[in-house]
Amino acid sequence: MNVFTFLTRWFIAGVALLLLPSLVEGQSGGKKVDSVLVGLWKGTSICQIKNSPCHDEIVVYHISRTDTADIFRMAMNKIVNGAEEEMGALTCSYHAKDQLLVSREFNGDWKFHVEGRRLSGTLWYKGRLYRIIRVARVQDGQ
Repeated sequence: MNVFTFLTRWFIAGVALLLLPSLVEGQSGGKKVDSVLVGLWKGTSICQIKNSPCHDEIVVYHISRTDTADIFRMAMNKIVNGAEEEMGALTCSYHAKDQLLVSREFNGDWKFHVEGRRLSGTLWYKGRLYRIIRVARVQDGQ
């Protein structure tokens, strides 16, 4: 083996080692996605069907990662008398291509468009737009 072939192989091996962590993180870039989504989010959830059990709310969402790539947990709370009150948690899948968090839990279709430090979401229930949700990240994840 000549010197050029030897150096070429070492160069290729070195590049492969540098790229390996990004390949292991998954299709959406694991750590990068975590830094975008994981944290504390606050905003509004506004009802679209008046005269229903639904009420406009100030909401706080705690987004954390799970052990599965591109799956996140969203603990959803509302503010009542100045304190957080638990409403439930969604398991959301993240679609990197569309910058979208999606869940089909609680008999609804939840979709949140990721727009930097903002999420713009909707809840569709029984084929009708039930809520429009707008939240902004107020604290990054740990």
